[in-house]
Amino acid sequence: MPLNRGTRREPKYRGYVKYRGRKKWVGTHDSLDTFKEAKDRCRAELREEVDNPSHRRGAPTVSEFAGATIHDDGRITMTWPDGERAQKATGRRGSTVRHMRDGLKPFVREFYDRPLDDFKRDEALTWIRPENTNVQSAVRQFFNHALDRDLIPRNQFTHLGASERKRRVDRPDFQIITDEQYERLRCCARESRTDDYGLILEGATMSVGETAMRPGEIFGLHRPEVHMDTRMIHVRRQLDLSTGEITWPKDDDGRWVPMSPALHAHFQRMPRMGKVVHEELGEIVFPSVRGGYMRRSQWCSLWNAIRVAAAMPNQQFYELKHRAIQWMIDPVADGGLGLDPATVAEIIGHDDGGYLISTVYTKLGQRRALSRAQRAMEAYQQRHDAADAEPPHLQVVGAAA
Repeated sequence: MPLNRGTRREPKYRGYVKYRGRKKWVGTHDSLDTFKEAKDRCRAELREEVDNPSHRRGAPTVSEFAGATIHDDGRITMTWPDGERAQKATGRRGSTVRHMRDGLKPFVREFYDRPLDDFKRDEALTWIRPENTNVQSAVRQFFNHALDRDLIPRNQFTHLGASERKRRVDRPDFQIITDEQYERLRCCARESRTDDYGLILEGATMSVGETAMRPGEIFGLHRPEVHMDTRMIHVRRQLDLSTGEITWPKDDDGRWVPMSPALHAHFQRMPRMGKVVHEELGEIVFPSVRGGYMRRSQWCSLWNAIRVAAAMPNQQFYELKHRAIQWMIDPVADGGLGLDPATVAEIIGHDDGGYLISTVYTKLGQRRALSRAQRAMEAYQQRHDAADAEPPHLQVVGAAA
């Protein structure tokens, strides 16, 4: 029997088929019948490969394995990576699939009819190194899937010999916004509209800047998930800003996020302008202007007006999350919460026990740490100078006879 990695209501059947010591990945399917059909097909393919090696078909072409079609207008559609193995039991999100397909399109366009096993190492490196990280990742994963199915002897598009591009938060020129800049963004969000909708924009800014929730998580938030009595937010889902689809949160796990006093007070005065799109979910907390779910194009327009008014035209909305994390781990003496990395990781939804927080965000506080050390040294020097400036006290050791 196949292994069900889904639920009873939404099953996800996946597994292998074996024949004479060899096995082939069947894939992930939504029903037992489709899984059995794919299993029979894979078993027949495997039997043909093992029993009739002379009749073995060569590796498929790039277009065949990707299920790609180049239309007359130049548009490319494909079925990859449908049916390929994913790391998570729930499969890949729609946004991830779109991202992978977009990254693979340049490769499909250039090598449409090439067999997968026809690429040499030198050609692979020459073609892939100048490409951006999205294309590199998609092509590498594409050939990993082919390797997983024993269609090629090795992946020629991996181990490029060049260091990966650092995330922006790891770059030496990255700076977290100051408290003054954050307050300026809040003010500009509130005043960007003449109606009460400006309070919703300010609330969205605060939700990322003080809880480190992701944009998709705040725009997928509904009123029953905001517990005003306990000052907690239950993150159970997120919104795909491109399609408007409600999906799983990060790492497919829900979590509880505490509200800051300022955010709790803002929720109390923020207007309720959201619609009830899904009866079982409730009212949208941060809706679009018309009350429905926020879409990426709508938010980009609103956020651009806010950051331009704040004289911060390059400020990304997502980067307010870094401000929240740094505020959580900063010492109380520096105006932070003084939380340990493991606690912050639990709040923001990291499952690494605080490793990323410890190795990245503590580095971002290096200047503040040096400043604290300098202040401590100055205070020590002042105490030392004050002790040297005091006149010596003479004491009589013995009295004259």
